[in-house]
Amino acid sequence: MEPQCNVRLQAFEGPLDLLLHLIVKNRLDIADIPIALVTSQYLQYLELMKALDVVVAGEYLVMAARLMHIKSRMLLPVSREEEEEEDPRMEIVRPLTELIQAREAATELMSRPLLDRDVFTGSAHPTGVDQEEIGKGAPIEVGLHQLLSAFMDVLGRRSIPRALEIERARASVQERMEELAAMIARKGRLFFFELLSWTERYMVVVTFLALLELAKLGKVGLYQEECGGDITIVPGRAAGHS
Repeated sequence: MEPQCNVRLQAFEGPLDLLLHLIVKNRLDIADIPIALVTSQYLQYLELMKALDVVVAGEYLVMAARLMHIKSRMLLPVSREEEEEEDPRMEIVRPLTELIQAREAATELMSRPLLDRDVFTGSAHPTGVDQEEIGKGAPIEVGLHQLLSAFMDVLGRRSIPRALEIERARASVQERMEELAAMIARKGRLFFFELLSWTERYMVVVTFLALLELAKLGKVGLYQEECGGDITIVPGRAAGHS
């Protein structure tokens, strides 16, 4: 059976992006990554993605295997001949460093005046939401991994939702989507942690699945001022369209 919640948000994708998110969120040194911690959290994300029927591309599984291989190498005793060999973590440090450099270059280029962009009136955010309306910082559009991260923070120490719980929740997703769309239209914006502050876990799951679907359809925009912070939910590109 095809997944009912085929979510793929464009702002934040790929296993390297997920690894970088974990490093930033945990305030880790990229040159000295605690591979056991990162591997454990990475696998938790994959487990949650599968439970929610979010499409998990093969590249995620390849990275999981790579992380477990590096972890096993780090646990093995090092012989004298191997002491001068390269740190196995460099296998992921190099591409992560390249990703950071690419992002920094893209940010620098976007900050330069460009023909047409500075001539024609436009919005920095496709939803038409001004930064000042979201907060005092410089909010960025979030993607799937950051949304899952916030959801895991809401779950706290509770276990990842089970398949039967997810199936039960799906029965109410459409109704909850309509409720959320009406709330956003009325209030202008909602806040993720407040929205998912239900004591009943079933309603937390329903609300999160509804939010995923709204994001996939472009009916909400999701913004965050800092990694691990609250997520502001605003009308999206497709808000108001059928």
